[in-house]
Amino acid sequence: MTTHVLDSIDPAAIGERLAEARRARGLTQQHVATELGVARTTITAMEGGERRPRAADLLRLAQLYGRQVGDFVRSQPERPSESFVVQFRAARGLSAVVPEGEREADIGRFQALCQAYVDLERLVEAPLPRRYPDPYDITDTPPERAADEVATLERQRLGLGDGPIGDPWSLLETDVGLRIFAPPFASGRIAGMFVYTEEFGGCIAVNGNHPEEKRRWTLVHDYAHFLTTRYRPDLAVLGTARRVPPEERFADAFARFFLMPTTGLTRRFQAMRRAKAAPLTPADLLALGHLFGVSFQALAWRLEELTLLPSGTWDRLKGLGFKPDKGRVLADVPLLAPARGALPLRYEVLAVQAYTQDLLTEGQLARYLETDHVGARRRVHELTDGAPYFDDGAWHQISLDLSVALIGPAR
Repeated sequence: MTTHVLDSIDPAAIGERLAEARRARGLTQQHVATELGVARTTITAMEGGERRPRAADLLRLAQLYGRQVGDFVRSQPERPSESFVVQFRAARGLSAVVPEGEREADIGRFQALCQAYVDLERLVEAPLPRRYPDPYDITDTPPERAADEVATLERQRLGLGDGPIGDPWSLLETDVGLRIFAPPFASGRIAGMFVYTEEFGGCIAVNGNHPEEKRRWTLVHDYAHFLTTRYRPDLAVLGTARRVPPEERFADAFARFFLMPTTGLTRRFQAMRRAKAAPLTPADLLALGHLFGVSFQALAWRLEELTLLPSGTWDRLKGLGFKPDKGRVLADVPLLAPARGALPLRYEVLAVQAYTQDLLTEGQLARYLETDHVGARRRVHELTDGAPYFDDGAWHQISLDLSVALIGPAR
């Protein structure tokens, strides 16, 4: 008697994957039950591992969730990762201010992206190199002092000196080996999420709906958690009225010191002041903030902290009705352009590589790239038409004619 493949897989494992796919799609159990024409308790039983789904059920659910049936019945990894939702639910109580549906949809999508990234690496046999430092021990050290010390050590380790960081996204992906995504979250209250598992490594998701200055700050904030408490998930929520715990004070202070190092910021501020016959204006600070890739408010507070501006400068400007966004327009200081889309470039390249090697169909490629068939074909053209490419997880330079004159008359 032949055993069906579904009979050889733990129904609890299938149920967990079904639940994660549903949350990533932002659907409720009742919505799914209505689409399938069954009772909600049937969906609950499937997701809980109490009822083994039939092949026809999996086919309809895969269509509804935009997945492949194989996503639900693939072999378990050697070290199965704990559900992100479970890990975040057990973390600090920050998520209580976010509606459960939005929270779990965002967390579910985050986990689905991490799993897709790892699946692509396995398809093309190109694991992401991990260049992780050992976790920093900041026990019994005041958060702000620890943040200054760790930020200085990390800048030295990464060879950054004391200048502005042009692209922290690429830096943390290529020089550290983190998986970083910037999808638009269902909840505007969630700024970012961090989690670490043995299977996925260090993973960060930043709210793609936020301005680039905020996204960069959140990215570095979550990097601080990776450097110190990497085995504890973090979900950063905006506008929570609560006593800030030491680990969050550390993470915010780390972002200040890492993005605006004391020596580099002081030197550039003083050089700007010496170059002007008149006093510095908000327009000057807007330009300085753009250079360091931070908001006007974050820069003003940092300069106050360094006693380069009088204490309360930001509050006085705010009280006078100063609006940084309007100030940028008047001072002709551009907004910081988004450094990346929802998906990492390396992730997209791996997906296209798998497609060109006939390891993915066009439909599967479109799902990995979160687009339609036309968008998938366009991205294939963009990433294969003379662009730099990835091989075994590393960048390779395109060919360049070194005999071409760089200075001189055009030919």
